[in-house]
Amino acid sequence: MPDNELPGFLIIGLIFVVADGQILYRGGRRYLSGGTGGGATGAMARMVVTVFHLVAFGVLALLSVVGPGWSGSTAALVGRLGVFLLLLALVHGATLAVLGHRRQDTIVETSFQERDADRPPAGIEQTTVTPVSGQGGPSPQVSPDLGNHGPYRV
Repeated sequence: MPDNELPGFLIIGLIFVVADGQILYRGGRRYLSGGTGGGATGAMARMVVTVFHLVAFGVLALLSVVGPGWSGSTAALVGRLGVFLLLLALVHGATLAVLGHRRQDTIVETSFQERDADRPPAGIEQTTVTPVSGQGGPSPQVSPDLGNHGPYRV
């Protein structure tokens, strides 16, 4: 690429990457929170978008120096931008897939937490039984065997 086309290509590419990153961050933060406004979702969205930026800037840098047959015309610049946009779309799709997996994990975690909140804590009995004759206390652990001449036979 001639020296006069390189800054234009880099500036246009940087604008696309930053704009797409902002769209991913803002949309991803809302998508991950699911309307609840959770605080950890912003941090997760920032991490995912940071990886997106690193990959996209790397693709931009590689496309700016690779390909000796691409130099010399405006058509070559447009072709290089087209390839960059296609690769940026792939990176964008991969980022959306990561955000989708993270949201699915959050939904599963929430459902498990809600299920566990409905259960009584382990080791604490919730029911009270009337003790049978011969046993004391409001909550006997074992009732005596009433048939089959079991171990509680007198």
